Amino acid sequence: MSEMPNTCVICKTQKHPDLMLFSDTCKACSNGFRRCSDCQNNSVASTWEDGACPRCTVKSTSGMAYGDNDSHMTHGEVTDLRATNSKPQIIGTLSTLGWMLFALMVLSGIIALGSEMGVLGIALIVSGVFQLSIFLGFSAIIDQLYKINVNTAKSDKNDS
Repeated sequence: MSEMPNTCVICKTQKHPDLMLFSDTCKACSNGFRRCSDCQNNSVASTWEDGACPRCTVKSTSGMAYGDNDSHMTHGEVTDLRATNSKPQIIGTLSTLGWMLFALMVLSGIIALGSEMGVLGIALIVSGVFQLSIFLGFSAIIDQLYKINVNTAKSDKNDS
């Protein structure tokens, strides 16, 4: 007896049941993402058991599925899931590192000044200021490049 093919909600193709991870998701799409129409949760498709959202357990049949741009996902709605409001983590990391190095250098400079090594203490404090300005400058440059990239991407979408 021949088994009826199932339709994958991510790639929108009919596949043999042996190729399906669950009744609505094929094995090839299991690393893609699905969005729950009820709670708006984005999660890996392999965590959805038979169409039930892993967060709210509501069965979603709306087909709001998002792939990972693999070649087998040509029929489904493929979307980039990066958050558009979030800035790159390196911006915060660079500024935090700059402030930590500045505090460390100023503290070392104060300790050196207290132990009668005046020139070394002043040099450490000045180097802390330079390091802070370099790290904050790099984070500001990356932030500006990110803003330019986001604005360019928005204008490209408006043209089409």
